Amino acid sequence: MRILSYIIWSLLIFFIGNFSKESPHGKDFKLSCNICHTTDNWSFDKKNYSFDHSTTKLPLNGQHKEVNCRLCHKSLVFSEIKGKSDCINCHNDIHQQTVGNYCDKCHSTTSWIVNNITQIHQQNRFPLLGVHSITECQKCHKSESLYRYDVLGVECVDCHKSNYLATTKPNHVAAGFSTDCSTCHNIYSYQWGSSGFNHNIFPLTQGHANVACTKCHVNGNFSSISTDCYSCHQNNYNSATNPVHSGGCFSKNCLNCHTTAPGWKPVTFQHNAYFSLTLGHTNVQCNKCHTNSNCTAPTDCYACHKPNYDATTTPKHVSPCYSTNCISCHTTNPGWKPSTFQHQPYFPISSGKHSGFTCIQCHTNPNDCSFSCTVCHGQSQMNNSHSGVSGYSWVSTACYSCHPSGNGGK
Repeated sequence: MRILSYIIWSLLIFFIGNFSKESPHGKDFKLSCNICHTTDNWSFDKKNYSFDHSTTKLPLNGQHKEVNCRLCHKSLVFSEIKGKSDCINCHNDIHQQTVGNYCDKCHSTTSWIVNNITQIHQQNRFPLLGVHSITECQKCHKSESLYRYDVLGVECVDCHKSNYLATTKPNHVAAGFSTDCSTCHNIYSYQWGSSGFNHNIFPLTQGHANVACTKCHVNGNFSSISTDCYSCHQNNYNSATNPVHSGGCFSKNCLNCHTTAPGWKPVTFQHNAYFSLTLGHTNVQCNKCHTNSNCTAPTDCYACHKPNYDATTTPKHVSPCYSTNCISCHTTNPGWKPSTFQHQPYFPISSGKHSGFTCIQCHTNPNDCSFSCTVCHGQSQMNNSHSGVSGYSWVSTACYSCHPSGNGGK
């Protein structure tokens, strides 16, 4: 019993003596030992670790959860690391201060791999657009370590000066082209030429799309080419015969009638401003009316249709009876039908038996255009049928006064 009592007192004195000494974690350390230690021994066992690191300036997230505490806490006096929660305090800066001290601008605590370079780049002076978004970083950010990201110029020529100077078709230096590549080249293209060229100064559409550059840019001139159609298409203009363009009739601004579609078709000439092309005139070839370079082709029907007028026999038009103004009877319908000749006031009766007559039934003499009932209704016949009728007279005016509708009775 005396031996046991001696051991207990000895241990008590030992613990009291040891706790009276300063803690290895510093004199201001206030946390309970059992947060990190057990009564089995003083060795730190992370399985028993219960300190809430989120109460500090550096919550343990991602890979930080698995890191040995001593990698950051070089000393057991934990307060010595106070104010040193920046990444740079623990992590060697392989970028050599070219991107700042804050790793979390690009990296996460889960991995060093950066998956959103394009989004990060949007926040600086040179957003990664088009083909730049898939270009390797080291293509622009060149260094011995390949990890330096020094600030670069944002002008095209800062990276592409060698391309600019080496280009000969066309020679950019001799032509005095802008060093701002985007004025000519498409930032979304993977090549400098062909589809990568930005021809917005003169859109290359339809028939212009596949024309060789030298067709327009002759003698290596790429700086002062006219955008006027006629400057390139003068030969087409002068050789056109359907209709004849030369002579002053047609504007030399091709876009007034044509698009850039190959073959100069379809044509969108606004003919209605001069002469409306309706019905039978719709599909007539231009040179049917425009037989020469005279711009003042007549709008009078007879000027074009005299042969039709002269050849017509039912009824015969060549006489004093018919006007040469075709539209007084006809529309532009093909075949001249239907005819809408207004028989009044020449012969006012158009009803009764007269309504179904053909022209030649009455117009036996094409040169006789007068209003006359007696031409068809002979005197002897009328005298017999009007026997005993008071006031009867065989003259046309008398016939019409009694028979204004053309019927047998009044």
